Amino acid sequence: MTTIALLPGDGIGTEILEGPVAFLRRLERDGVPVRLTGPWPYGSTGWARTGSILPAQTVQACRDADVILSGAVGTHPGVTAEQCPNPEAALIELRHLFDLRVSVRTVRVPGGEDVIIVRNITGGAYAGPDRRTESDGVRAAEDRMVLEPDRVREVFDIAADHARRHPGRRAISVDKASVFATSRLWRRIARQAAAESGVRFDDVNVDRAAYELVKPGHLPAVIVTEGIFGDILSDIVCARAGSPALCGSATINPELPSGRGATALFEPAHGSSPHRTGSRRSNPTGAWLALVDLLAWCPDLAGLGLHTKVRQALDHVIDTAPPTYDLAAPGSATLDLDQFNVRVLDALSAVSA
Repeated sequence: MTTIALLPGDGIGTEILEGPVAFLRRLERDGVPVRLTGPWPYGSTGWARTGSILPAQTVQACRDADVILSGAVGTHPGVTAEQCPNPEAALIELRHLFDLRVSVRTVRVPGGEDVIIVRNITGGAYAGPDRRTESDGVRAAEDRMVLEPDRVREVFDIAADHARRHPGRRAISVDKASVFATSRLWRRIARQAAAESGVRFDDVNVDRAAYELVKPGHLPAVIVTEGIFGDILSDIVCARAGSPALCGSATINPELPSGRGATALFEPAHGSSPHRTGSRRSNPTGAWLALVDLLAWCPDLAGLGLHTKVRQALDHVIDTAPPTYDLAAPGSATLDLDQFNVRVLDALSAVSA
């Protein structure tokens, strides 16, 4: 049995998850070994309900779950930044609590092939508070960036697995070895990983990588890089694809410590978009991509082939139906959130236990 803790979060988080959650509820009814708990309070809405962006009940629900399905965390209508200044810290805390240290983002490129961005999401630039010194406006601020060789190699091993699934397409390792000691370590391990895995990673400086991703032409299959570089470059890839809504994110603990709490968190990679909350126009592709990754990750579910069926249904809708507003030409027909989800769910109607 796979237990999923549902954390819709803020802004469009609840509505963006409605389609994937409806499919998971269908699986529950059909006897598939999956169980949803929640929704649990989290982020700005968690603060509004409980006074905490990550309430104890939510943490316990994640400890009792195998994986987490999150909507968005950030600002929310009716909750000001003065009231709740840093709701994103709830997501960062979850990563550290469950050692969800590697991020794998999937960008669905219309008319092209997926781009996978693999990066560390704890360590490096995403350090804990013990490696940060805040400024009072007079003293200097400091962020210490530390990379451990074993953790870097772990990221490359995961990236190599993804690259093998895309033979003939390019895999790039992005760093700034001319400046950072951490990048020189990164490049050294990139070359070791390539030699030992048989998977070629082209070394690319981060500024050159940004240029190549913006320039028209073929996109790489896999980008492996340090956390902050990957955060920025994944948005550039989304711009090439046409929308930040085309990215699904899996944040994982590669050691799969079953029985010790959540082993992964899945979410669309976009923000909470409070100005669009309730409009029912948002593109739910990222949420569906996150569901695909969740179904592929969980041992009880992966063997059922559900992730393949969901991805095929999603691709069918994207390729054959009118686009959502964010991908549409001015004046052209569009689908809203509900229409998009209905089409995906209809395409999945033959899926049974």
